[in-house]
Amino acid sequence: MRKCWVSDRLEIKKVTGLFWGYAYVRYRAEKKLAEKLRNSGIICYLPVVPHAYMIHYTKVVTQVPMFPTYLFLCMDREAATDLRYREKQIYRIELLFDEHKENVLIEELKALQQCELLAQQAPVRINPGLGTGDKVLIKTGSLKGLVTNVVRRDDANSAIIVNVSILGQHVEYPISADELKKVTA
Repeated sequence: MRKCWVSDRLEIKKVTGLFWGYAYVRYRAEKKLAEKLRNSGIICYLPVVPHAYMIHYTKVVTQVPMFPTYLFLCMDREAATDLRYREKQIYRIELLFDEHKENVLIEELKALQQCELLAQQAPVRINPGLGTGDKVLIKTGSLKGLVTNVVRRDDANSAIIVNVSILGQHVEYPISADELKKVTA
């Protein structure tokens, strides 16, 4: 059975007695955790975008989190504390108790739902702040910790091409935009 992740028709709105916020979760655990929370009755939202790749000359399209390691939740303080200690995949839960900040987040999440729907028809640029010549830190994978420069963007493949210099040789290496962090001087 295929699981549809696009918003799941969740209506994002203020719920009396509950607060919207986010959970910072383990990398690549977002989808399973979101499904687990939904099945247990917790209101949560994981914005996703399509990601295409090739396996043996076959194009495979999956849904990947728009913001890796983040999951948006709506719950009360007691439930958040309980969930944080019960669920090992969650590193931190931050609920917005300030009404104005919560309303801003709700509006931003509604806008994300629209972006999510648009991403099903046309590519969305993830991490658009990265451009040619920017210095970036690779956050994950075998090159984790390497600081290098962006050569160019490859938005058609959701990749950023970086320059890797080893032993005086230069190699252009494609890497997913969500695996990079811009280094500011």
